[in-house]
Amino acid sequence: MKGLESYVLYEGDSITAGVTHQIEIGRDKSWVKYEAVTRVRPDETTDHARSRVVGHVNESAGVAVAATVESVRSNYAVR
Repeated sequence: MKGLESYVLYEGDSITAGVTHQIEIGRDKSWVKYEAVTRVRPDETTDHARSRVVGHVNESAGVAVAATVESVRSNYAVR
């Protein structure tokens, strides 16, 4: 990306990253949001801090989506 050097983060700066996924099971729609807040660690580069929090959010959102799908499907079985 052009110009990222202008947006350097410094030790202690806060980073918030999040995603929202819409999932549809049958006629039900659910939205799963996962968000994480972290800080730039000592001697950590901007790229590493961003990569760390985005990787965490993406992986954890996948787990949250899978759990939501399982829960919604379980509710269908009870009906």
